[in-house]
Amino acid sequence: MNKILLTTMWMAVVLALFGEAYADLPRQFLATYCIDCHGPNKQKSDRRFDGLGESITNLKQLEQWQEIVDQLNLGEMPPPTKRQPGAVEKAKVIASITEGIAAARANLASSGQHTVMRRLNRFEYQQTIGDLLSLNVETWNPAADFPPDVKVDGFDNNGRELVTSGMLLDHYLGAAAEAVSRATHFEPRPESKRYAQQTPYYFDGEDKKKLPKIFHVDRFRFIPDTPYTDMYGRHYRGGHIGFRPLYGGVTHGGLYTIRVKAAAVDRDHPYGSALDDFRNGDPLVLEVASVDRKGSVESTGSITTERSVGLAELTSEEPTWFEWTTHIDQGFEPEIRFRNGTTATKRLVRIISQRASEHPEVAPFANMKAGIEKSWGLLKVYRGPKLRIYDIRVEGPHIDQWPPAGHTLMYGNLQPDELNQNTITQRLRVFAAGAFRRPLRDDELRPIERMVIEKLDGGMEPLSALQLGFQAVLCSPSFLYMQEGEGTLDGYSLAARLSYFLWSSQPDAVLREHAKAGRLSDANILAAEVDRMLKDPRSERFVNQFVRRWLDWDNLGEMPVSGEFHVYYRDNLAAAMAGETTMFFRHILDENLSPRRFLDADYTFVNRELAAHYGLPAIEGNQLRQVSTQGTVRGGLITQGSFLTASANGVDTSPVVRGIYALEKLMGYTPPPPPDDVPEIEPDIRGALTVREELAKHRSIATCAECHRKIDPLGFALENFNAIGAYRTEYGKNLPIDSSGKLPSGEAFDDIRQLRRLLIQRHETFTRSLTEKLLTYAIGRELEIGDRPSVDEILTELSGSQGGLRDLIRLIVQSKPFLTN
Repeated sequence: MNKILLTTMWMAVVLALFGEAYADLPRQFLATYCIDCHGPNKQKSDRRFDGLGESITNLKQLEQWQEIVDQLNLGEMPPPTKRQPGAVEKAKVIASITEGIAAARANLASSGQHTVMRRLNRFEYQQTIGDLLSLNVETWNPAADFPPDVKVDGFDNNGRELVTSGMLLDHYLGAAAEAVSRATHFEPRPESKRYAQQTPYYFDGEDKKKLPKIFHVDRFRFIPDTPYTDMYGRHYRGGHIGFRPLYGGVTHGGLYTIRVKAAAVDRDHPYGSALDDFRNGDPLVLEVASVDRKGSVESTGSITTERSVGLAELTSEEPTWFEWTTHIDQGFEPEIRFRNGTTATKRLVRIISQRASEHPEVAPFANMKAGIEKSWGLLKVYRGPKLRIYDIRVEGPHIDQWPPAGHTLMYGNLQPDELNQNTITQRLRVFAAGAFRRPLRDDELRPIERMVIEKLDGGMEPLSALQLGFQAVLCSPSFLYMQEGEGTLDGYSLAARLSYFLWSSQPDAVLREHAKAGRLSDANILAAEVDRMLKDPRSERFVNQFVRRWLDWDNLGEMPVSGEFHVYYRDNLAAAMAGETTMFFRHILDENLSPRRFLDADYTFVNRELAAHYGLPAIEGNQLRQVSTQGTVRGGLITQGSFLTASANGVDTSPVVRGIYALEKLMGYTPPPPPDDVPEIEPDIRGALTVREELAKHRSIATCAECHRKIDPLGFALENFNAIGAYRTEYGKNLPIDSSGKLPSGEAFDDIRQLRRLLIQRHETFTRSLTEKLLTYAIGRELEIGDRPSVDEILTELSGSQGGLRDLIRLIVQSKPFLTN
């Protein structure tokens, strides 16, 4: 029998035994154990309970009593240093408060407990435009210039904060016009073509005119007398090669196959620490990028926009073909890059010259006058890592359907000369039904239709008038907002809520058909749809977006990391850390493992660079894969690099900042802000004793003590990890780190391993927190006290069935807050 059910039965027995004689027990209990710290003279943690009466008369009181009983159940109140109630007395008061809360909930059913009409956020808009019009929105993001969405507790899909401004409306108009234009294809089906280029990849004299500098010879790029071209460094110092046959961009966006014949040369070099950003023996990484050269910044190859579309690791000096099939947008072109080449290219001439006495081949060039000939000569005898390119070939576009599905949705089989008032009205209605995610209401399109007819009467071309109508549809509230009404959601609203929860986009044909037939009210069909949708590749949007919002990853990979942590950039650790955590979440979801696994996992997902960063046994390759962490300090979410980096600032660490972060993300507790008259604890790398002494001063202040009693222990345990998550045992200057602490319950620990064991014992608290985060994300609003019974029901069912993360998502979808508004 599960723990929650036993607790419920115990409360019922207590109430039956003690009855109404204990109706005033909660207030007596507060007076005895709580009012000294939370009364008229002192309000620790900004909590005051002396005004609570015998009955619960409003939602604020309900929240206060709920917090009190939660703290009692967790064993965190009263503090260990204060007078403690006996077990029987504590059980009586918990039972009495719980009964009062249940009665109050029935009397205080909140009418405000619904999701307001919610606008699509930037990410949802981007994905919806892509799915509706069959556009690749990874290469072109229609929401790229939209103002940032307001976040509430980290989530950017809160309906109350997603307002529409005049600036945003202007962006909607521009994005809609561009989307309709990109999705329109009356031209003939594009012909797939083959393009090839072998050495040389650089040009001089007349050949380089009208080409950007990436194609020009310079001191890092020369026309070789070999059947290959060597790339020497990173960036535009001999580390990028353009593809001349497609300079200016492809004429038709679509899938293209890119093939590169290449080899890795001199992966072991004699230059030691002079090339400190390349480790001897590492594979060379070849990157293929899709770039738009409409810009005018010559130093960056005239690139306006770019996107990495493929990577390959090279270890052999034998030429080998590598192949990728990827989307290249119209106007973009491929570019080949030496992804992990040294950034010391500017010093290469000096570095090579210094080795003249050791390497006779260097001598003829070492004493030459500085200039392009000297640079070329020295590069030819350079014995460091070189990415050798023999051949580049491109084929495409590969077209499966013509015209694309987005064009067909807008125009059907009509040609521009077949458009008239009747056919335009018909196509507008078909398009709007798809865009609005439900059947049209009577006369709903009349304003747009009237506008289009007026444009036709004024002489506008029929195609332009129809496209203007499409743009108006994409700027209408029925497209931009999820309008769910109040009460039980109808089939179409439920389909939309489900698809935006798990796909961040519109419902597909299967969901719409279920909605039309009224089948989504069947719990079995709804559960089956959850399983189907989670197996769909689009569910990666849910995994990535939820994890990003839950863990506040906005600055991950973007914060300026201290120079001493150069490996963060050299080894692309930000991407590896994000991949580790999302793959970890995906694994728990796909395997339907208990949410407890986020705390107790003795494995993680790393690549070669992240394994080295963590001090795990060496592995080969850049691909993330599951490895054991048994016997190490790593394990569970709390020791993953993304968790540790997101809770630091890129330079140093703060026990307070990390402690608050861990409490919020793992335990669902957000401490109140400090009083205005209390100075902040700045991040301090001078020594653990200094930090502890400063925090001890804070704990001596009554208004700070309670919060720091909860915050500090977790923060101290994580001090063994630096600002980018590497393990350390001391600060600078041989100052040892003391990572010990004591939880509010009185349980002590010496290090992160022992803290993890204590957190695992509190896995039910973590699961409740995760459930609340998932439900908040799913329904697009903050949870209220009236949602507590639904959360309790979800957790009781999950615990009783020993369910996993996928079961938890099913239960959320079948819960009252999700099914109603």
